[in-house]
Amino acid sequence: MIRRRSSAAILAAAITLLGLVAGCGDPTVIRVIDGVPTQGRFISYEAYAYYARGTEAEAHGDLPLAITLYRGAAENDAKSVEVWTRLGAASCASPDALAFAGEAFTRAEELDPTYEPLARARARCAADTGHLAEALKHAAHAVALDPGQDEAVLLYASLLERTGRVADAERTLDALVIERPTSVQGWLARYELALRLHDAVTAERAARALRQRAPRLATRVAAEVPALAPLAEVDAALRAGDLDAARKAARRAHLPAPELAVRAAALGLPRLARDQAELVLGADPSSNSARIALAVAADLSGDTALLATALDAPKDTPTVAPSPLARLLFTDLLGRRAGRDAARAFAGADLVSPDTPSSDPLLEAARKRVRALLAPSSKGA
Repeated sequence: MIRRRSSAAILAAAITLLGLVAGCGDPTVIRVIDGVPTQGRFISYEAYAYYARGTEAEAHGDLPLAITLYRGAAENDAKSVEVWTRLGAASCASPDALAFAGEAFTRAEELDPTYEPLARARARCAADTGHLAEALKHAAHAVALDPGQDEAVLLYASLLERTGRVADAERTLDALVIERPTSVQGWLARYELALRLHDAVTAERAARALRQRAPRLATRVAAEVPALAPLAEVDAALRAGDLDAARKAARRAHLPAPELAVRAAALGLPRLARDQAELVLGADPSSNSARIALAVAADLSGDTALLATALDAPKDTPTVAPSPLARLLFTDLLGRRAGRDAARAFAGADLVSPDTPSSDPLLEAARKRVRALLAPSSKGA
């Protein structure tokens, strides 16, 4: 009991002391931020409520309501640099309240001139109102206050570009992605700047980083950067002579295994076409696409024995129709080995002159060759 009374007395004394300390100035509170107790100013519930509703209204595009609510927050917490900054930014975005933006920013600066979001908000406001030189100055200040803030760096780079300092913008973004290579926004900004500058090499480098760090953007960058199209990566690996890499790329592109052999044959790579075709046929003798790829590989290599073997399909084995690219390759092979009439008999009009061209350049190149092969000669052949 004595111990309990002592504890109670100590607690009462502590409460009294805290009351005395609070009475000497602004009351303070302890907040836990990321598990770390931090002492800060007391903020009234009214200020919190106004501010929270203001941010919600701003997010929904209701600027007049947001400004009204931020004013309410400022009336209840006039010492909040964050409230005055948000009020200035919202006022700047509203034509009817634009004149008040400068006053709100000035109040914020008086409270804390080192508050980085304030410098960033002033930069955006100046840029939106056509004062690019002033915007650039505020953006540079924001970066100086917090170099680790991606939004500040990205804003600064965009303003450098808009003011004609493109090389500086490139260097700024390069520094960002070097220092923070996991920054998706940094890589995206670098990628988009490279596209605007028609810098294919940098665009591809940034696109590869984006695809790795933000898979949701993979479809977009593949459409915008031809070298990153799924089939282009398959063909690039084949041209490099790396069949393992080509197989991995084919899986990413959802390209069937027989078609990988066909593409190798279409690229004039007999060794790779043969290796892949024999692997496929060993598991599935019914694949006509793989069989055609093997025949073309044999023809390219001058291996007549292998060509005969490839064309000798096992009896009583159901076969799968070859792909359009495989059919074109076989038409071309027939033209070389058996003549134009045999090739013309095998090919169909839908194959040579389809209603809709393919987006696959390899397929279109093969179609062009076959079209030239089957075209009547000057002698009417």
